[in-house]
Amino acid sequence: MHMVICAPEAPANSLPNGSLGDDASYALRASAQHPSTTMTGDWGGARLYLRNKGIDLAGAWTNETAGNVTGGDRHTAAQTNQLAAIMDIDAEKLLKWKGASFNFTFTTRWGSNLITRAGLYTLQQPQEVWGRGQTSRLTQLWYNQKLGDHVSFKIGRLPTGADFDNVPCLTMVNYFCGATTGNMDGNRWLNWPVSTWGGLIKYNDPRWYFLAGAYEQNVRNLDNKFFLGYVHGATGVLLPFETGLRIHLGAHHYPGVYRIGGWVNTASAPDILLAANGQPAVTGGLAMLERGSTHGGYLWFQQQLTGTFSEKPGQDAVVQQGLTAYVTFTMVDKETSPVSSQVTGSLRYLGLPWRRHDAVTLAVGTNHVNSRLATLDWYQAGRKGPRRDSEFAIETDYTLQITPWVYIEPNIQFWVNPGGYTQRETVTVIGMKTGFTF
Repeated sequence: MHMVICAPEAPANSLPNGSLGDDASYALRASAQHPSTTMTGDWGGARLYLRNKGIDLAGAWTNETAGNVTGGDRHTAAQTNQLAAIMDIDAEKLLKWKGASFNFTFTTRWGSNLITRAGLYTLQQPQEVWGRGQTSRLTQLWYNQKLGDHVSFKIGRLPTGADFDNVPCLTMVNYFCGATTGNMDGNRWLNWPVSTWGGLIKYNDPRWYFLAGAYEQNVRNLDNKFFLGYVHGATGVLLPFETGLRIHLGAHHYPGVYRIGGWVNTASAPDILLAANGQPAVTGGLAMLERGSTHGGYLWFQQQLTGTFSEKPGQDAVVQQGLTAYVTFTMVDKETSPVSSQVTGSLRYLGLPWRRHDAVTLAVGTNHVNSRLATLDWYQAGRKGPRRDSEFAIETDYTLQITPWVYIEPNIQFWVNPGGYTQRETVTVIGMKTGFTF
């Protein structure tokens, strides 16, 4: 397996030129606990000394380069980068504070976006690490406290997608990387690297878990600059909840995780179709009707089908070798969101006969443009041409684990009906994702 580091508001009558809500699953702390898998090693024994004291340090750099060979307004290429640094503190080791831990994570991003450079019109990003401003951010600053064997709570600066709807980052396309809700509805659900003041409580049993949280809704968190966090400007509260079941299937007891979650946001949001007078905004530039709250929900299934695995009580099993299937289904608020639903399915085979740490992934997904927005666009275009519908994304990639601390991931992407426009040419993207763990 490899570790990866892995999104401003559009007018009410249009979709953004690519979702700006990007995310990934972040497991950098594992590299600190196993320094032999990192580029910089044990630092002459200093890393081991700090770890024994309760301080784990790690970092990673991710580069994503992509170019379109068909589709778009022009054929070009773009590259984008992210550098991340993490410090985990085991307060029980360091301060004799039973069950307590702290985390500090800092990220910086730079580069360019293929959607903008090539005029692709896709609903989400071909480069998942791009987005949320090419800037430096305090991404995490939290305190976690265990209360006995099953209950814990976490408070501080948190990306919502780090704990809720946290889908593994399998590819370079946003569809299959990180919290799907944040990728679709990124103004109300903030994914990595953006954080907000919030907290959650979790009950965790070896077979199932439940967690619920509360996060400040404040668009100032999207400001393109480094900051600790604002204490003014909140417009509401995001209230997510999730439960998951860990099961084993078949004679080989292959592990699976089956999750269901949802959320309510108490902040108001503009309607996607209706103007303030309650009528369709068939003329552009009208003030939109404000809705009092928004909501959504998601399902996520992960099931190993062949191979071997390892697991610890109260944690999801880790695939060591074999084929695993992933399925997601996400729905967001149809009154206020440009995209109403997303479905994805992925197959990943880890541990090839000739390269036991390499992997092959095939992923397919679709985003459905909100029919209310499609109708409004059609009326504003003079009832000409087909209405926008669904976009389809396909990616296949090969993960080549060159050393324990560096991988390269060549991939090819196909975007059918980009932006939900059936008349647009299919976009073909050739990409390369590269990661280093320090």
